[in-house]
Amino acid sequence: MGTIKKGILGGFSGKVGTVVGAFWKGIAYMRSLAGSVHNPKTAKQMQHRLKFAIVSEFLSRIQGFVKAGFSAKAVGMSEVNAAFKYNFDNAIGGVYPAYELLFNKFYVSVGSLDLPDNPSAAIDSQILSVSWNDNSGLGKAEATDEAMLLVYNSVKDQSVYSLAAGTRADRQASLTLPTSWSGDSVDVWLSMRNPDTGLVSNSVYLGNFSIKSHMV
Repeated sequence: MGTIKKGILGGFSGKVGTVVGAFWKGIAYMRSLAGSVHNPKTAKQMQHRLKFAIVSEFLSRIQGFVKAGFSAKAVGMSEVNAAFKYNFDNAIGGVYPAYELLFNKFYVSVGSLDLPDNPSAAIDSQILSVSWNDNSGLGKAEATDEAMLLVYNSVKDQSVYSLAAGTRADRQASLTLPTSWSGDSVDVWLSMRNPDTGLVSNSVYLGNFSIKSHMV
């Protein structure tokens, strides 16, 4: 029930019929009640909500990397929202409710900078090593472009990354993985970034790799 403070023409608080009254910083205002949502749990809505949650949860784990990787796409929105928009319709597989992220289709960066040629990855003794062929001078590729490495551990739902693991001219880069990840499998992406212009490349998914357990 609403309470009228200053007569019929004054402000009021609470609900009166289909109108809600309230005060904010001494100012009285009214708003209409929101209409009831018709059938709020349709199959389509539930599928959409689950996909939304899956993509959002993953992006929250790699947020620092995505802020750099989607800087060029963040026009009128945050980098994370740009990454969500780019991946939502293309990087989820399976049938409801058994959805899963398709990492080989998931982009963690998007841009016009050229990727290096023939990138590959390997893990040995907790060290991720990524190598490629130097294509400096072709397209927008420059020797000083920096390699961005992202590693995601789906077992522990954790990620590690570097935004400057090596240069294009180095032909290789490495990243030390947490010792607690021993025995787990991880997914790896590579991107490039020009530190002067801020240009980034599309990411490339390098695959899923097992980290060998080391007996103490």
